[in-house]
Amino acid sequence: MKTFTLQKGVVTKLFMLLAFSIFAMVMYQGYLTNEFIYVLLFYSALILCAFQIASIFYTMFVKKQIKVTIDENNFIWEVFENDKKNSEKIIPLKDIEETNMEINYLTGNLYSSLNLVFVLKNKEEITLSDGLLYDFGLKLAEELSVFLLEYNLGHPQDIKFYKFVKELNINLQEEQIFNKKEGEDYLVGVISKNKKEFLALRLQIETLYKDLNITEKNANNEYLIKDEKDSFIYLRSNAIGYFVQFHKVKQKEPLKTLKQMGKRNKIGF
Repeated sequence: MKTFTLQKGVVTKLFMLLAFSIFAMVMYQGYLTNEFIYVLLFYSALILCAFQIASIFYTMFVKKQIKVTIDENNFIWEVFENDKKNSEKIIPLKDIEETNMEINYLTGNLYSSLNLVFVLKNKEEITLSDGLLYDFGLKLAEELSVFLLEYNLGHPQDIKFYKFVKELNINLQEEQIFNKKEGEDYLVGVISKNKKEFLALRLQIETLYKDLNITEKNANNEYLIKDEKDSFIYLRSNAIGYFVQFHKVKQKEPLKTLKQMGKRNKIGF
């Protein structure tokens, strides 16, 4: 079992209250003209201000915790408010086909919402969230992600990387790069706190392996290229670090971390 105490985000709520208040004052000038659009926007701003005030007082007096338990048979998600159970969701592990977890930033980097989605074998989707008033936060989300991976819940590539790290007994607190040959695969793992590490690894792969010219995936956390046969290179980042799978591809030269390449003003190769 793992317990997560959600962040109240009072400072963020105060900031948003100030922003909505300023917006309401600006719209009030239009409200005086009785034009419909300004009237609508003015009342909308007042509602948002009222919501922020209510949420500030609510979160100040209510502590919200989420307890996640994974036993031999079930995934259990329990929500507590001031140590009193508010809700509970039990999902049989045998029914889970796919697990997706993501943090959506609603207003820049101020408000975020965590969604944990389980796709069941009958194609039903079950979404678990931290709600509107509280914030799981990036750090707790990473802890939850690693906890799920311990029980083989997560993206298949992340599960494979977690097993790779456990097998080699890698210290996750130490920045390093490690590798292993496994059948037709050459696996490379990178532990780094540098947020630009994913881009650096991707640029190295793009530069060195121009013969793999079919781009299958190109997102902010995964990059997959392949050729017309069945060779591919799959780079993916997760809560642990960065994982590169070379399938039927011989490394032309070892991948390097930004630290190994030395300080650069720009990322380029």
